[in-house]
Amino acid sequence: MLNKLVSFSNYYGKNPELVLAGGGNTSAKSDGIMYVKGSGTSLATITAEQFVKIDLSKLNEIFEKTYPDSDDEREALVLADLMASRAEGEESKRPSVETTLHALFEQTFVLHLHPALVNGLTCSKGGETLATELFGDSFIWVDACRPGYILAKLCCEKMQEYKERKGVCADIIILQNHGIFIADDTVEGLDEKLSKVMKTLENHLVKKPDTSAVESVAAPELDFAEAVVHIANADCERFSSCAESASVLLKPFTPDHIVYCKAFPLFVKKGEDVKAKYDRYIESYVVSPRIVIIEGKGIFAIGTDAKQAATAKLLFEDAVKIAVYTESFGGALHMSDELTDFIVNWEVESYRSSQNK
Repeated sequence: MLNKLVSFSNYYGKNPELVLAGGGNTSAKSDGIMYVKGSGTSLATITAEQFVKIDLSKLNEIFEKTYPDSDDEREALVLADLMASRAEGEESKRPSVETTLHALFEQTFVLHLHPALVNGLTCSKGGETLATELFGDSFIWVDACRPGYILAKLCCEKMQEYKERKGVCADIIILQNHGIFIADDTVEGLDEKLSKVMKTLENHLVKKPDTSAVESVAAPELDFAEAVVHIANADCERFSSCAESASVLLKPFTPDHIVYCKAFPLFVKKGEDVKAKYDRYIESYVVSPRIVIIEGKGIFAIGTDAKQAATAKLLFEDAVKIAVYTESFGGALHMSDELTDFIVNWEVESYRSSQNK
């Protein structure tokens, strides 16, 4: 079982259309034990030793307990209980933030991904309605909500309702502004279900991303930054052409974009002083921007080093693709300000961000 888990995790993790940076997670369960991806690891390269062995009887106690209403207090207690569910000898590992969601499925294998194509649907205004038209009642849709315990509890309730209604455990959960969970008792079954979802969405597209390269230019206005990468493709050129076009990219679509690109890009209008706006951004958000959009000149990823800038570029290219895909699914729907603020300050995502600097 563990060998199969490693194999399909590496297989999907190496596909950039499905997984970017440290995104996505996988699990396998049998006889009361679940192996789940460790936080801070990459699916493309994960080894058996990097999965965390979980005692499901201890983990499932989380769903039976009552926690405080205070976000900070509740999430700290839930995290402590999650850590306590690790099997003996696993104390040095930290399980994925979405471990509790994996445990909800009765199926052996679970795959959780955030493909841009899927998130074109989950990040669109007509997402749930269109998903029902495309996939019938064979899935569970979950509206955007606070991650961690709140999301896990909501999914648990929806899973129970689904089983009471259909007599079987759900095998697909689609999370608004987040991604998709797929479960099956075989690895082949996972692949069949994922392929069906992707093909169905592709067939509905009226417009596809244009990632064709355009001339890469330097941005002397950003010479003060330690590492700068021009995101030079046709879609980025189009979106950065004016303030109206860029507006769809100025708020986050998913938690991954917050983790790797920070919550908000910096948009600089023609004629404005880039350094002055950069400094004001830091005063407002207490962090440096990872993405700078300069009207008429392009989109630039920046970082404290080349690796950080390259990762921000990769994830923002994903956001650009999502923006294009949403045009086929009813228009863009961003994360709410309240949810964005929660994730920015959530300990778990802060930890995940620290592992990918």
